[in-house]
Amino acid sequence: MSIKCRVRHASMLAFTICIALLGTSKAMLRAEGGDGGIIIPPAQYASLPSHDEIQDPDVTGSMPDARVLPGFASLVSQGTIALRDTAPTNCIPGDLREVVASVAEKFGPVSVESTHRNRGRNWRAGGARQSLHLSCRAIDFRVHARGRGVMAYLRSHPQVGGLKIYRNGIIHIDNGERRSW
Repeated sequence: MSIKCRVRHASMLAFTICIALLGTSKAMLRAEGGDGGIIIPPAQYASLPSHDEIQDPDVTGSMPDARVLPGFASLVSQGTIALRDTAPTNCIPGDLREVVASVAEKFGPVSVESTHRNRGRNWRAGGARQSLHLSCRAIDFRVHARGRGVMAYLRSHPQVGGLKIYRNGIIHIDNGERRSW
């Protein structure tokens, strides 16, 4: 079986499990959130089985290792992390998504404003010529909390290289070299 067929088979299996566990329709599921997984709508999220139930083969059928979506994806589905349509997250490295998820858990709702940019959009946004947004290694976001506390928290994360808070309240993080400007 080719890799493409295996991926398609795995996606169908995951979809089938979601249908079986949640009784939800394909129209109610949406694939977004940056990690390529299936995102459960907020109304359905509360009906997810507990971790213990997920490990029970009687509940999951042949998928004893199935698990509830963690971190970034689940916070997007709950509405704690809001994504702009122009801010794809599927290309963002997992460590940066984890940092944003931890900010949302500690400081409250986060709005992801910018991630990957093409050269033209980067130029219009006033981005640097070698911006890590061009290679989808940067995230600009807002959080409604005191900037100093959030910045101190972000400085404590080794995954964060570039760190900047702009006058408009947008915070930039990337996984480049440790720096501030």
